[in-house]
Amino acid sequence: MKSLLLMCALVVQAAIAWTQSSPAVKVQQARTAEQLNAMSTNERAMLEFRAEKLCWFEQVKNEQQSEWYTLTDNNGNSVELTDAMVADFNPLLFNLPQQSVRCENLPVQTTTGNQFLLIVRSSEMMQKEWERRVIKNTKTQTK
Repeated sequence: MKSLLLMCALVVQAAIAWTQSSPAVKVQQARTAEQLNAMSTNERAMLEFRAEKLCWFEQVKNEQQSEWYTLTDNNGNSVELTDAMVADFNPLLFNLPQQSVRCENLPVQTTTGNQFLLIVRSSEMMQKEWERRVIKNTKTQTK
């Protein structure tokens, strides 16, 4: 009986992990096949990096928020944020504000009323993260 429960738990955990998109899948969702074919390997790697590292969600500590940020897609249309979108957010599909030096903290609310802070890394922070990744990959490849 215990082994059956353990097996079910492992299957559920694998299914949850499988449903969350990888950075490569997020790039494919955000770009057409023609756009992807026209990109260099480095450009694709940079987009995958942005999909993975550009932003994250945190629970709102101050629930007395009066104004909520409205997400817009790349065409400028407003988008209602769902809990599923929070769980598997693809920043490449949205027009997110990004400051050059400081992180952008955007209070957002889902359609079910859950409140989050969408934190968008600054351009400078993203550049430093990219440089670290390049150095790490270079060290890994030389071993």
